[in-house]
Amino acid sequence: MPLNYSVKQGDCIMSIAEKFGFKWETIWNHPDNADLKQLRKDPNILFPGDIAVIPDKTPRFETAPTDQLAKFVKKSPPAQVRLRLLDMKRRPRANVQFTADADGVISSGQSDGDGYITIPVLPKTQELKLSVSEGSKTDEYTLPLGSIDPIEEISGVQQRLANLGYPCGPEQGTMGEVTKAALRAFQKEMKLDATGRLDDTTRRKLKQMHGC
Repeated sequence: MPLNYSVKQGDCIMSIAEKFGFKWETIWNHPDNADLKQLRKDPNILFPGDIAVIPDKTPRFETAPTDQLAKFVKKSPPAQVRLRLLDMKRRPRANVQFTADADGVISSGQSDGDGYITIPVLPKTQELKLSVSEGSKTDEYTLPLGSIDPIEEISGVQQRLANLGYPCGPEQGTMGEVTKAALRAFQKEMKLDATGRLDDTTRRKLKQMHGC
């Protein structure tokens, strides 16, 4: 019988699928999740309390010799995190070295000419530790994965503002004066009307600058 799973903070379709033993496409494209897919659009960005339907598993049969030990291995689908490194003037940090630790999965490399880096992670990973070296300077970051709320939610707007350098303090989920000031600062930098109000134009620009 299908299960109605209530999304928790840090969940995405890939991590939910890994938890229940499915490919993420099986859950995301299941007809019973059509409303969730229409609402959220992006399988990586859900909101706590969303309902994802977990379908019944379909039995799979494999042939094997009866007089030998058979070994079956469950393979987890690969996942990646793509980030863009920018300096304080929002210029790409091109060709800088990085090292990442995603729940023990260590990777390293160099950003491309536009400042982008790609990091392999396990589907269940919820925290990424990143070190970025440029000359003698090393910056270290701890990044929560799967914690970005949809941009339709006030908390999602605040999270994106904070990631772009406009912290909203403790006003998570409420539109207070600190958040309005952060919006005005963002709107001013983006050459929008600095009203401090959250309109569709500001949401679209915020999503564009944040990348999701």
